[in-house]
Amino acid sequence: MSHRLLPDLLDFSVQAFPGKGIGFILPDASIRFVTYPELLDQALKTLKGLQNQGLTAGDRMILALETGEEALTAIWAGFLGGIIPALVQAPRAFSDYNPAIERIEKIFQILDNPFVLVSHRHPENWVPNGIPESNLIDFSDLSAGCGMPDIPEMKPDDLALIQCSSGSTADPKGIRLTHRNILANIRDIIEGIGLTQQDISVSWMPLYHDMGLIGFHITPTMVGCQHYFIDPADFVKNPSLWLDTLSSQRGTITGCPNFGQTLVNRYVRRKKNPQWDLSSLRVLFNGAEPISAGTMREFLSALSPFGLLPASMCPAYGLAEATLAVTFAPLEKEAEVLRFQRTPLIREGKAIVAEPEDEQVVELVNLGHPLTHCALRVTGEDGVEIREGSVGSVQVQGDHVSSGYYGNAEATRQTFPDGWLHTGDLGFLRNGDLFIVGRIKDVIFINGINFYAHDLERVASAPEEIPPGKLIIAAYFDEKVGRDKLLVFLIGSDHASTRTTFLKIKHNLKQSLGLHPDTFIPIRSSDIPRTSSGKIQRYKLVNRFLQGKYRVAKM
Repeated sequence: MSHRLLPDLLDFSVQAFPGKGIGFILPDASIRFVTYPELLDQALKTLKGLQNQGLTAGDRMILALETGEEALTAIWAGFLGGIIPALVQAPRAFSDYNPAIERIEKIFQILDNPFVLVSHRHPENWVPNGIPESNLIDFSDLSAGCGMPDIPEMKPDDLALIQCSSGSTADPKGIRLTHRNILANIRDIIEGIGLTQQDISVSWMPLYHDMGLIGFHITPTMVGCQHYFIDPADFVKNPSLWLDTLSSQRGTITGCPNFGQTLVNRYVRRKKNPQWDLSSLRVLFNGAEPISAGTMREFLSALSPFGLLPASMCPAYGLAEATLAVTFAPLEKEAEVLRFQRTPLIREGKAIVAEPEDEQVVELVNLGHPLTHCALRVTGEDGVEIREGSVGSVQVQGDHVSSGYYGNAEATRQTFPDGWLHTGDLGFLRNGDLFIVGRIKDVIFINGINFYAHDLERVASAPEEIPPGKLIIAAYFDEKVGRDKLLVFLIGSDHASTRTTFLKIKHNLKQSLGLHPDTFIPIRSSDIPRTSSGKIQRYKLVNRFLQGKYRVAKM
């Protein structure tokens, strides 16, 4: 496929597959279907409306839109007209603390006075800080654009999309992606999974996340796939909507990270006599956050009675700065989970496969080889590449890698200092396959040893069988004592049962790792800050704790 620009691939599918397109799954399971020709027609009308509002090629626009159909129409209008879109989560409520509005306001500052497209009922409810009313555009006003819009000349290295980073360890940044970046990664994804126009894609991943937009919309569009989109909020309320769609539409490609698998596992335990047939599924991507081997095993076991093949599970690694995908595990093989000796891994950064009788182990999922046109290396602190089996900084290079962050030269220098993308992840290679150990900024340093937050959570919760996501461990550096202090957050209220669980967690960490947690904090599930893909934002939990926003348990 020789597409040079993103509009080329939509034009191709309009001509080659006029009857195919996107099915938007509504909460009642009905489908609003939009063909590729209809999508192009809507996008051209919207572009004309944007141009009537004064937007021209090179302008930036934040898309804070409520429905998938609105978002896709607006983003293609941007691609066609050279207007640079940045998708964000739309506000769904208007309270004093609203993470979505807070994020939009931060991105507005990053993008230097962009326009902001909002759904028709937002302007009357939302009075954002620092965003002039003149910058707000009501999406419903754009469909009245009459006549053909102006289509500017564009080049492959022109900026096409500003992808907002997930913000798992810091505030969001605007990732610059060109037409060349996006098309390069899409071609590798298509090759990596053998995607064809006969495939059927089903996704509940948000369109403001790279996996949702690029993986499950732009990529299927390039080959003319029929694909279906479920609003993430509808999936959270009713996970069956995703499974029902996979079954009824004979889906072949989908994705579900830990966060979604946990919801499905809970749902299946409660559901009586479901009638799903998942035997058509050949690729189920598992990524976007550190993969929990235990959650994955439970998920596969729960859905195996409905024909889900274990070999369909495809662990993957990627990040927004690399457009989307970096590695895929081998297709048509069951996901490989290896047990590594805990002490050498944690204390020395050496990955040594454990013996069957070893009890102190860390389970890690094999994330596979890099995609065809992606280079990957692991380096030590000195920036020199290290041998396989040694833990270091994971770095990526290729045409799909961003040139940096919009309006943030310092962050660009830190993340892309030497022609390589420094991902911020720690990992190692084994037989050319990638294993991720943790995020550099989530490393907790105590008693001269590096600990990984998500691994501490597994150790602390395993004996008590605390469900994934219910227990969160973070740390902050206390200047007075000169060391990191551990914070243990647990979903629940401050009562006798919760305090008993805290004492058990404290005992588990002391017995297993010799650690002594300093503070225990009950927290509501709704108060846990997460990224668009469900990653927990530990740094926000720490900041709120230090600001006195949480009540410490009375132990």
